[in-house]
Amino acid sequence: MQVMASAMTAAALAATQPNFVIMMADDMGYGDWSRTGSPAKTPELDEWSRSENAVWFKRAYSGNPICSPTRASVMSGRTPARTCIYSVEQHILCRGGTQDEHGGCIRGEYSLANATREAGYISGFYGKWHLGSLRNETSDCYPAPQNGKCNSGYVSVGTSCCQGLDGHLPISNPHHFGFDEFVATPQCGAGGTTNCGCFFYPKPHNDTACNVGHYFDSCSTCNMHLECAQYFHGLPDMTIQQWPTVSGDDDEDFLVSRFSDLVDRSLSEKKPFLAVIFFHGVHIPYVATAESRALYPNATENEQDYWGGLTQISKAVGRVRSILKEKNLSDNTWVSLTADNGPEVDNMAGQGTSKGFPNPGRTDGLRGRKRDTSEGGIREIGIVEYPPVIKANRVEETFPIATMDLLPTVLDLLGKSSYEGRALDGTSLIPHLSGKQDERPQEAGLGWHGWRNLGISFSVNGTQPNLCPNNSASHTLGDVPDNFTTVGNQPQFAWAEGNHMKMLGCKPEGKGVHWNFFLYNLTSDRAETTDLWEAQRDFAKAMFGRFEAWQQSVWASQGPDELGCNIPK
Repeated sequence: MQVMASAMTAAALAATQPNFVIMMADDMGYGDWSRTGSPAKTPELDEWSRSENAVWFKRAYSGNPICSPTRASVMSGRTPARTCIYSVEQHILCRGGTQDEHGGCIRGEYSLANATREAGYISGFYGKWHLGSLRNETSDCYPAPQNGKCNSGYVSVGTSCCQGLDGHLPISNPHHFGFDEFVATPQCGAGGTTNCGCFFYPKPHNDTACNVGHYFDSCSTCNMHLECAQYFHGLPDMTIQQWPTVSGDDDEDFLVSRFSDLVDRSLSEKKPFLAVIFFHGVHIPYVATAESRALYPNATENEQDYWGGLTQISKAVGRVRSILKEKNLSDNTWVSLTADNGPEVDNMAGQGTSKGFPNPGRTDGLRGRKRDTSEGGIREIGIVEYPPVIKANRVEETFPIATMDLLPTVLDLLGKSSYEGRALDGTSLIPHLSGKQDERPQEAGLGWHGWRNLGISFSVNGTQPNLCPNNSASHTLGDVPDNFTTVGNQPQFAWAEGNHMKMLGCKPEGKGVHWNFFLYNLTSDRAETTDLWEAQRDFAKAMFGRFEAWQQSVWASQGPDELGCNIPK
C-alpha cells in the first residue's frame, strides 16, 4: 500500500482528505421514492438527486438480494460469497485465523474503516449491523421464564434470555472492523422507537410507551411494544455500553444525531471522518411517527407507516446534508445512499409480529423482489455526491455501480491499494465520475448469488410470477454443463458485464430439475422479459466462461490463504 507522508499534520490531513458519509436503507425498493413515481413523499431525496454535484445512477446494485451479505460487501469491497456469507445470521466476517476461543472476532475482514484509520481518520458506524453479535454481558440478560420462551428480540443463552446477540453468531462488532465508535443494533429493528421493547438494566422491564403503528394487534404484546432491538454504544476506548434510553419515535433522526456528534468530534480533533449509517427503515416492522403518517390521510395504516418511513429516510438524508453545509464540510465530503436489497414480499410477518401485511414497496416495473437476483431484488436507489469530482448534475442511465465499489473508491481517494493484494470485486468510481470512463471495465464484472430459489418467496394473490422456469434455450442447446454448481451451492446467480448485458441463472425447486441460463440486454429490456441466449449464443457462452473464472477466484478466497471460511466446493 501507498503510505501518506508522515510530515502532514492532523490539521492538514483534515483539510485535504475527503470525508465520507455512506448511507444505506433497508428493504427499500428501486421505485420507493417520489422521483420514480412512488406515493412516498421524499422531497429531500428528489432535491439531492438534482443537485449540482450529484449523480443519480439508475443502475445501482446491492451486493446481494438480502441484507447481511450486502452489508458485508459494503465493508469489504468483495462479493459476500467470497467471505462465505450467503444469508442472514450465518457467518461472521473475520479474517482467517483471527477468531478467539469462543469463535468471536479478534480482527474483522479489512474494511472501509481500516482503510480510513490508516490514513488518520476517525470513524463511526450507526444503525443496523447484522454481521455478528455486538457483545455478551450478564447485564444484557434476564432469567428465562419457566416455559423457556424469551421475549421477542432476546436469545436463549443457558438459563437466561439475552440481547446484543444476533442469532447464534459469536461476537463480531464494528470495533473489529476499524471503527472508533458505534451506536448499533445487532440486527433488524423497528423504524420507530427501535429499542422500546427492551428492558434497561437493572430494571426488569421498560415502562415507556412505544409507538407500534399499524402492528397494534399483530402479536400478543404488540399493543405495548415490538421486538427488542437494543442499541449498544461502542466507545473509542473499545468499551461497549448499553444505550441508556429509548431511542425515540424517529429512528432515522436518532441515527443522524449520532452522526452529528461524530462531525463535532472530527472538527474538535481536526481529523477527517468516515461515517457509515445503515437505517433500519423500511424493514419490517416499519413504523412511522404520527407526523409522518399524517402526510398520507387517504392511505391504509399499513401504507402510512411504510411511506412515512420512507419520508423519514428522506428527511434524515436532508439533515445529513444540512449538517455538512452548516459545518462548511459539503465541498469536500463524499455522500452516497443505496439500499441493501429490493422490497420485501407481501404478507411477511416476523421480527416479533405474527400477522403479515401487504408490502407497499415498489420496484418501478423491475422483475422480482427481495431474495431474487433478478433486477427487482438487487437494483436500488443510488445517489452519489462528491463536489471535487462531480462538476455537474446528471442522471446516469447505463453505467452500473454496486456496493462492492465503495471500498475501492475510498482506497483510490486515499491513495491506497487492496489489502495484501486480495481480490476486490468492486472498482473505483472516480474514473467514471471524473468523465474518464464511460463503460464499466469487463474485468470489473458484477456477480451475485441467491440463497433461495428465484421467485419462491414472491407471491401476488397466491401466485408466484417470478419462478424459475424448467426450460431455456441454454439448456436445449446443450450450453449448461451437467456438473455446474455455484459457490455455496446457491440456487440462483447473476453476472453483469459492461453497461448493458446480464446473465441470470436459476434452478427450479424440486426433483428432476436442471439449471437454466438466460441472457438479457438491460438497456433495452430492464424488466428481463426477452432471453437473448440463442440469438447471441457465442457471446453468451463467452460471458458464462468469464463468470466461471470469477467463481474460481471466489472459491480460492474462501480457502486458508485468505478468509479460511472453508465452505467446500
